Amino acid sequence: MRRRELILAAVLGLAALGARAQSCSLVFGQGRNPPLKGGPDWDGLNQRFNAAVSRALDADGRRAVPMTASSVQINPEAAGLELLQQADRLGCATLVETAVFADELDTLVLRLRVYPLLPQLGDGATLVGLRIGAPLFVTQRDLDLKALARLKPELLGQQMAGEYLQHDRR
Repeated sequence: MRRRELILAAVLGLAALGARAQSCSLVFGQGRNPPLKGGPDWDGLNQRFNAAVSRALDADGRRAVPMTASSVQINPEAAGLELLQQADRLGCATLVETAVFADELDTLVLRLRVYPLLPQLGDGATLVGLRIGAPLFVTQRDLDLKALARLKPELLGQQMAGEYLQHDRR
């Protein structure tokens, strides 16, 4: 194949990938704080926050696919690879990352970040999968850890997803 034909094929492939993937967002959340006996259920909080964000996106007519991983995930690299493979299988063009955690300063953090999923090109400009691009949108709540007892991750997930939807009018 000549260079011009190769470039044209790559452009058409990228356009087809974009058209196929526009309607899907993979909403991924993973706990960061390990479970402690008598401590907060961080995985449960992350799942509830993730589900609320997914529901808000679905309610806006966007196909959202929720996916969470436990804070005790043994191999983060393998989880990341599985995440990208799942997004590729589903035809997702967007990764929405959700997180609920306590940082090293005992701040309770709820974060929503949105990234584009971009084609990963291999040798000869063939599509070999997806890669995560730079963040398109970030919103975060920093709360006193004492607020954890009153935390309503469903409400905050809905509000923060609404902020993203306001930003990304289609």
